[in-house]
Amino acid sequence: MRRSVLFQAVFPAVICNVLLVTPLFAEEPEFTLPEISVVGEKVSTSTVALDDETDAASRLGLTIRETPASVEVVDRETIQERGDRTVFEAVDKTAGFASASSPASPGVFSVRGFTGNSVAWLYNGIRIPGGSNLSARVMDTANLERIEVLRGPASVLHGEGAIGAAINLISRQPKFSEQPIEIDYGFSSFNSHRFHAGTGGSIRDDEVAYRLDVSTNRYGSNIDDERTILDRVTGSLLFKPSDNMSFTLEADYMRDETDNAYYGTPLVDGKIDESLREINYNNLTDNITASDALWVRGNFEWTPAADWKITNRLYYYDAFREWRNVEKFTYDNGVVTRSWWGDIGNDHQVIGDRIDALYKGKIGGMENRLLVGVDFSYTDFESDRNDFSGSEIVDPYDPPVADFIDVAGGYRTPQRDVTISQWAVFMEDQLSIIPSFKLVGGFRYDTFHAEWIYLDEASSPEASKTHRFASWRLGAVYDLTSDIALYASYATAVEPGSTLLLIKRNQTQLDLTEAKQIELGLKQTFWDGKGEWTFAVYDITKTNVFVPDPSSPGDKLAVGQQSSRGAELSLGLRPSRHWQIDANIAAVDARYDDYTAGNPPVSLDDNRPPFAPEWVGNFGLRYMMNENLGFGAWVRHVSPVYVDDANTLELDAYTTLDLSLDYKFNSWAKAGVNVRNVTDELYANWSSHYATDQVIIANPRTYELFVNLRI
Repeated sequence: MRRSVLFQAVFPAVICNVLLVTPLFAEEPEFTLPEISVVGEKVSTSTVALDDETDAASRLGLTIRETPASVEVVDRETIQERGDRTVFEAVDKTAGFASASSPASPGVFSVRGFTGNSVAWLYNGIRIPGGSNLSARVMDTANLERIEVLRGPASVLHGEGAIGAAINLISRQPKFSEQPIEIDYGFSSFNSHRFHAGTGGSIRDDEVAYRLDVSTNRYGSNIDDERTILDRVTGSLLFKPSDNMSFTLEADYMRDETDNAYYGTPLVDGKIDESLREINYNNLTDNITASDALWVRGNFEWTPAADWKITNRLYYYDAFREWRNVEKFTYDNGVVTRSWWGDIGNDHQVIGDRIDALYKGKIGGMENRLLVGVDFSYTDFESDRNDFSGSEIVDPYDPPVADFIDVAGGYRTPQRDVTISQWAVFMEDQLSIIPSFKLVGGFRYDTFHAEWIYLDEASSPEASKTHRFASWRLGAVYDLTSDIALYASYATAVEPGSTLLLIKRNQTQLDLTEAKQIELGLKQTFWDGKGEWTFAVYDITKTNVFVPDPSSPGDKLAVGQQSSRGAELSLGLRPSRHWQIDANIAAVDARYDDYTAGNPPVSLDDNRPPFAPEWVGNFGLRYMMNENLGFGAWVRHVSPVYVDDANTLELDAYTTLDLSLDYKFNSWAKAGVNVRNVTDELYANWSSHYATDQVIIANPRTYELFVNLRI
């Protein structure tokens, strides 16, 4: 019954689209566009761009249409048109994603029923080993060229993790063509300022090119005394000594810092009390929430022959993150108890290299693409922290400013030193059995050895663990016509129960979580190229699952098995140069299949995992009244979610509306206004990292005025 409800809701709409949408639209001659030649920026964009290539889904150079997986791309023009300031705002508009950001876990997504390390963050195709929740940060979109989203297991490409999805952030790249000087400024509610400047072009014709982008964001919120800084500098040089060889050197520096970071609002009798919406209980004299990160990457490409391509990516990552805050707030009998006074510092370095070779040839007369490669990385991680002790009772409406040391009693001391040595071999292949039928497969074998030194325990005990695992996927793509492609795939993946960099000594010997997925889908271009849509159904089973221990959230419990089954539908329409429509809907039936907890033991089988909405839907409309004046609207709905495994506490569903208006004065100047959460919806999209009765309330209605210059 649980499957029938889901698919009965989705399949009729899909069948109607397949049978009716093309002929119905084809009967509307007034929408036929004249052939035009476009120079410069694209007239319209869509996340359903089936002829785009992505690095997140394959390294074979396949388009989305050729890839047997659910993939979306959000390019820079789309991000700007929608007014998306952060990666969260942009990714949330793709099918099935729900995000939240708290200072303790700055980059959290939920998709296909999974959260945490099940969603991997990639930076120009490279993943930081050790856990996405640790390295992910709130990031401005200004320095990005595009965002790629791959839903479903991605271990074959990116190693452990990414059972639910992978998000690939692609920075602006140098080009030999002339590029304008870009200046973008926005002023918004709560005295917020956002600025970006960038340019690029040729230094020496067809030999050396550059790209430089600088962005800064100083913004406030409705929360008392909270202010955030986001700074980023991205620069790259492209050297092309010959027609078949190139080398790109990239440097990427990111810093974020928040004063009086908002850690959430305690629930009152299980509900949000609007009178507490703006209260900040983390108002310490010496609070810290900050991160510095430096990426240095060298990308070498060599094409020794028309059918060969050799690629090498050497990278170094250096980050320091620190927190000093009070993080847990509990409301009871008219007072709030502040606890979990934490002081943490993480020093994190990664060095790695990935080499692969792509060969395009034939096997038995059949077209074939084969990629083989090796991947190495070494991670060094040191963490200092206190014991999170300290507690005090405060007035819920007037919490006093406090000194951290007066309540916590001590600052951080060395806790652990962790190293992870990793190597892997991998391969991908696409074989064209016939021009309309292709097999796509991949295999990866990983070995990583982790060593821990627990400096906070007597005699600094050590622990080590070596994990060896194989991941693979096999898919088929069949072109019904030149515009319609069917696909099917089977994939496996693994991930640790928690980030390996932070687990306790009694958890170092835990096995990895394993997952497998079956996915079926359809992708179609219709209406003479003015419309594209994709549809996918999937079934994921995840075994040896680990969840937070309710009595000690820093620990994990092995609970057995979790599964999710769902469907996703995305649509992009460009009926004329005046209109752009983007819509998607995702339904997921996620549950625990084998989960017993408590004393005495209580079965939680069939319960829904936390933060797994059953429905997520987006509808976006953009109307160009003329070639200069544009109007946009975006509606988003997320169904209720549970915040605990026992399913006793639920966050309400919410629906938001964003509006935008922009005017292009000439070829180089545009200005406009964005209004977000127009209805001022009061809702929480996540709970605290440490307590289910403490929630992160989303932003209220805000206004933004912006100007874009292209000189």
